[in-house]
Amino acid sequence: MPYQREAEIVLALWREVERNLEAAEPESAEAEALMADAARFRDEYQRLINAAIEHRRPVPPDPV
Repeated sequence: MPYQREAEIVLALWREVERNLEAAEPESAEAEALMADAARFRDEYQRLINAAIEHRRPVPPDPV
């Protein structure tokens, strides 16, 4: 499985959600949905890192 490529996609989506969250009205339904999406993408990114380590593949970069 190409962990790095999949991680790049997840990271791009995560960053987009974070940008949208900055523009959202705090404590709005939109902001809450975006926070949930960000958490989901963060968890997915961590899953990909763990899978890469488990399968001794190159680890995706840290999401800085």
